[in-house]
Amino acid sequence: MKKAIIEAVIQKLESELGRQSQANMQSNAATAFSAANAEKQRDTTGFEAAYLAHGYARHCMDLVHQLETLKTMPVEDFAGQEIDVGALVEVDFSGEVDLYLLLNCGGGVEICVDGQTVTVITPESPLGKVLMGNIEAGFVELPSGLDGIILSVC
Repeated sequence: MKKAIIEAVIQKLESELGRQSQANMQSNAATAFSAANAEKQRDTTGFEAAYLAHGYARHCMDLVHQLETLKTMPVEDFAGQEIDVGALVEVDFSGEVDLYLLLNCGGGVEICVDGQTVTVITPESPLGKVLMGNIEAGFVELPSGLDGIILSVC
């Protein structure tokens, strides 16, 4: 199941890369048009479009790096081990059971596999910090005061 989840995360990030690349191309076109058709000496539309295009380009590069990382990441089993990057963790927060995949990138991505919603979290996130190094049946408490129990780790 974990391999299917990682594949779904890759697909979602590839889709996002496609959208960001398209936005980057449109911003680049707007940059060229705005600079050539400035109405006044202090017309900053071209500069603004260039700044936006630069942001899209940087985001695209970041997504490419994330995709490379995910595609080369080995799929490990963490049953009976401490939680680390690559672990799929099921946590019960006051009767609400959630599934999390701990990865170095893609934090916040939600995907649905086999009818279950899985949320990608990173070690830097508040939940990621409390899960790292923890074990199955361990207790977790978030900075918000919400507490839960780790039901399974794989």
